[in-house]
Amino acid sequence: MLSHLGEAGGGIARPQNQHKLQRISMPSYSTLSALDYFLPSLADIFTRSFAGYFVPINMTVPALAGILRRDGIDLSASRVLLADGEPAGFGLIARRGWTSRLAAMGIVEAWRGKGAGKFLLGELLRESQERGEHGMELEVIAQNVKAIQLYEGAGFKKVRNLIGLTLNNPPAQAASTLTEVDVRLVANLIAQHGLSDLPWQMSGETVATFAPPFRAYQLGSAYAVITNPEAETISIWTLLVEPSARRNGEATRMVQALLAAHPRKNWHVSAIVPEETIRPLEKVGFTRDELSQFQMKMDY
Repeated sequence: MLSHLGEAGGGIARPQNQHKLQRISMPSYSTLSALDYFLPSLADIFTRSFAGYFVPINMTVPALAGILRRDGIDLSASRVLLADGEPAGFGLIARRGWTSRLAAMGIVEAWRGKGAGKFLLGELLRESQERGEHGMELEVIAQNVKAIQLYEGAGFKKVRNLIGLTLNNPPAQAASTLTEVDVRLVANLIAQHGLSDLPWQMSGETVATFAPPFRAYQLGSAYAVITNPEAETISIWTLLVEPSARRNGEATRMVQALLAAHPRKNWHVSAIVPEETIRPLEKVGFTRDELSQFQMKMDY
């Protein structure tokens, strides 16, 4: 989840002479369905809403289309925020069963600190409840204090820490025989044996939508899904060991086999990995990224 928010009150300003009260004019906020916008316009609003963020994003139409497909975004439930009739932010909503996810939310810089984030979040939560959903989840950068305060103020609770990791120029590894398998096989195993409350992007339902250039591999009872192996930097998206073989070092051997099979590559793990699962990665030399995330959830 990407979230960039600025929250503060507006309202009444007191002049120094104390003789008069001057009311500050507040903007008029409203929302429109994201279906009312073509993808280039949505990509532009996305980019402007993340200007000055911890990780500024230059969103392109192909990248946005990939996010919509991968994360199961429902554009009919997603919203563009209007301030005095002009686009001022957005919220992308993904939906599965009784749960929705705030997949991305941002406010254009000129409207931060003016109640825009609070208004938009309130609308998204209200509409989710009106649809009959039982809860919403999200991820937020742990260093984004204002966004966390907004979400906690609305009723979201922290579930766990999510960690990103990096390994550049890894040492040579002894080759092992990896078997390439269908990504859907790994997705089914995640659904059966993965954590019941995995982040949305790591769930079996999400992984089942992946297709080449993603690749999936098996080594004994261990499985992994990686991004395009032809890229300069490869991301490990999934690392799973069947329950009967856990605590035998199979996850570590799988990571070593991946490094050996794709030499002279840099490696990265996005900050969506539960902290309690990263030990095999750290054992082979991955180091934690500076930015991490909180997985958060709200039940209605």
